[in-house]
Amino acid sequence: MKKITFKRQVFIGIMLIAVGNILALILHEGLCANIAWVLYGLVLIINPVYPERYNNDAKKAKWGIRIAGFICILVGVLTRYVV
Repeated sequence: MKKITFKRQVFIGIMLIAVGNILALILHEGLCANIAWVLYGLVLIINPVYPERYNNDAKKAKWGIRIAGFICILVGVLTRYVV
């Protein structure tokens, strides 16, 4: 199996959030968008992939990606699309 690159992971995240928003629009369930944000945040936390140019400081790059994942989870939890 191919290793996931940073660009591919960002593309997957954009697609996941877009699909969640489209489902929320079609089904009139805002929870779909919230779930998409939380799932993408979990993907970033579980599999922190960073660009190759940050290989010299991999530890900080991983922490940065994990913080971004935590922010995505906060967006999914705190935005009130359900209301």
